[in-house]
Amino acid sequence: MKHFSRLLYIFFAKRMISIRTRLYRLVFRELGNKSSVLGKIIVIKPENVSMGIFSTLNAGCFLNARDEIIIGDYVHVSPFVIINTGGLDYTGKMRERHHTQKKVIIQNGAWIGSGAIINPGVTIGENSVIGAGAVVTKDVPPNVVVVGVPAKVIKEI
Repeated sequence: MKHFSRLLYIFFAKRMISIRTRLYRLVFRELGNKSSVLGKIIVIKPENVSMGIFSTLNAGCFLNARDEIIIGDYVHVSPFVIINTGGLDYTGKMRERHHTQKKVIIQNGAWIGSGAIINPGVTIGENSVIGAGAVVTKDVPPNVVVVGVPAKVIKEI
């Protein structure tokens, strides 16, 4: 009986992933072949999100797509990652401040660890790894591992 209920759970879990992915295929600008959304996520302006092939977004991700979010091929976004394209210009006086927006690009083969925050205007290079909990404030070169707050390169791959 235990084995049967596990099989039943797997059947329905896969079915929910499939349904969720099909729904996001309708609202994202692009969702590549074999890419999937593996849990509940929050997306502001999904029409600004593009994902390449074989990429995944895990549960709990928050995509603030006030500007474009471009996710390449074979990218893995772990649970509870925040990708933010909107900010506040804090240089002026309080009443003169306005919202800004800059696109985020995540290139092919990147892996973003759980709880990482990607700030507006950042490009993450090919095959780079963003450590769990890192706050990425600047562009990340290709083939490196970055960790920390703010994120810094700790090694090349």
